[in-house]
Amino acid sequence: MIMNSCARLQLVADEVVAALTPVVRDLRITEDELHAAGDYLNRLGQAGMCRSLLDIAFAMTAVDTRRAGIPGTRTNLEGPLYRPGAPERANGSSMIERDLSADADLLILSGKVRDATTGSPLSGVELDFWHADEHGLYDRDGNHLRGIVRSDENGDYRIESVLPIDYAEHQNDPIGELLDELGRTSFRAAHIHLKVRVDGVERLTTQFFRSDSPHLEHDYVIGAVSDDLVATPKHVGERDGHPLYEMTFDIDVPPLTDDAGGNR
Repeated sequence: MIMNSCARLQLVADEVVAALTPVVRDLRITEDELHAAGDYLNRLGQAGMCRSLLDIAFAMTAVDTRRAGIPGTRTNLEGPLYRPGAPERANGSSMIERDLSADADLLILSGKVRDATTGSPLSGVELDFWHADEHGLYDRDGNHLRGIVRSDENGDYRIESVLPIDYAEHQNDPIGELLDELGRTSFRAAHIHLKVRVDGVERLTTQFFRSDSPHLEHDYVIGAVSDDLVATPKHVGERDGHPLYEMTFDIDVPPLTDDAGGNR
C-alpha cells in the first residue's frame, strides 16, 4: 500500500521524536539548551541553510540506503554547482578554457567504463565532469573545467584538466558556526564530480577524491569519502611550466533502476 504524504510525515515525525527523546532524557538536556538550539535553527532558517545542514548530516545515509545492493560505482551527492548543458569534449581533449595561475597543476584523467553487472567495457557512455579549479573555485558562468566526454569503442576515456584542491565553505555562516563549535573543519576534500548517462539516461551521479588530500578523514559532508572513491594523482613531468599529473578512475555503470542517478 502506498502511504500518502500526510501519513508519511506523521510517521517520520513520530520516529524523530522517539529517537531524540532518550537523548534529551539521558543527557539531561536543559530547557535553556533546547532554546539555544531553537535560536540556532532560527538563524539557520533565516540564512536559507536548513537543506544544506540536512545534506551534510544525512544525505549520504539516504543515498547509500536507497542504492544498497545495486552493483556499480558508489553513488555520491550532486552538490549545488552542477549545470546541465556542458560542452562535449573529444576523448583526450581538455576542459581548460581559461589562463591558469602559476600554481596550477595539470591533470590527465583517464579510466575504463564497464557494465557493473557483466564487467564488459561500454562504449559511447556520456561522462559529464565538473570540478573546482586550482583556487578551489567553480566556474559559475562558463564551462571552464566542465565538459562531457564519451567512452571509446574499448570503454576507455581520457580528459585533460587541472588538479582540484581542497576548499573551505561556510566559514562565515550558521553552518560554519556549528562546525566550529563541534571542533570540525568546513573543508571539502579535493574532488571531481561526475554524472554518467547511457543513451541519454542518467545512471550514476558521484564524486571521487584525491588520495593526497589532508581532509579525506574529516570532509565535512558526513560519509561522503570512501576508499572506492579515492584516486591517486601521480606526478609524470611538466607541461608549459606546470607540474603534470595522471590519475585513473574506473567507472562501473550500475543497471537501470527506478531512481537511476537520483541522488540530488
